[in-house]
Amino acid sequence: MKVVVLGAGAVGCYVGGLLSLAGLEVVFAVRPAARDAIASRGVRLRGPRGEFHAPGVGAIVRPQEAIGVDLVLSCVKLYDARASAEAWRPMLEAAEGVVCLQNGVDGVARVRAGAPAARCWGGLAMVAGQLRETGVVDYVSDMSSIVFGGPGARADPLLAAFVAQVRGASLPTPFELRRVEDIARPQWTKFLALATNAALTCLTRSPAGVVYRDPALLALARRSIGEVLAVARAEGVPLEDADADAALALLRGLPPGMVASMHHDLVAGRRLELDGLSGTVARLGRAHGIPTPFHDFAWACLRPHADGHRS
Repeated sequence: MKVVVLGAGAVGCYVGGLLSLAGLEVVFAVRPAARDAIASRGVRLRGPRGEFHAPGVGAIVRPQEAIGVDLVLSCVKLYDARASAEAWRPMLEAAEGVVCLQNGVDGVARVRAGAPAARCWGGLAMVAGQLRETGVVDYVSDMSSIVFGGPGARADPLLAAFVAQVRGASLPTPFELRRVEDIARPQWTKFLALATNAALTCLTRSPAGVVYRDPALLALARRSIGEVLAVARAEGVPLEDADADAALALLRGLPPGMVASMHHDLVAGRRLELDGLSGTVARLGRAHGIPTPFHDFAWACLRPHADGHRS
């Protein structure tokens, strides 16, 4: 199976590297600056479970180079999802399927806005890591899975073949694939913790070991999760109180030095996914008449940094 990974950030390199090690033909669709490094050195994953090298990946810079693509994994940042889909539209619309692995809950809508005829599936990645240089990811936890699907996913032959090939491989490290009919629920379940962790580690400029051990900050985490829970239910996603408890437990169990990927972007002066995280909670809260004071505050305080400030 030929898989194109659109975007060579931490998630794209992690997922693409493991898919290559599982025996799939993996090609990265990247900017010209990254092509030579990935094509010559491959992808390297470093972390507590060991170091893994996937030397056999390819790299392309134009959609015309994408020939015989079965599946595309869109792994670009939320703010780039539409623009990248527009730029790679011929490839996305020619592929048998596109899995959107953006953070947040509206990746599919953003990709479809740029490539309306693409056969899109929603998805999410449970991966924690940082891109140290082109093709090199330092992962920091045991989280190693992707969930994807939507109505019809269980019967889709392409997705079935994708899952079967990866599950049948002898990978050097765990990597779980899960195909579901209802993707909204797992996306919003992740969003409970994701939006909270991004806001709090950015606002405090502190890692999980500080944020989730401080009583006052822990209270803010509970408030944040409660706001996301209320918005999800208003959106028709039947999350339960137990999902909120699990999100808080996940955050309290994060490695002490871990911060959200948005924190890495903030410190580096890059653009932030703020609009798709706290911005989405605040915007949907207003639409449903649900107060979201924590995420309103987080959005307002971080908004001056949303477009980055490289010196």
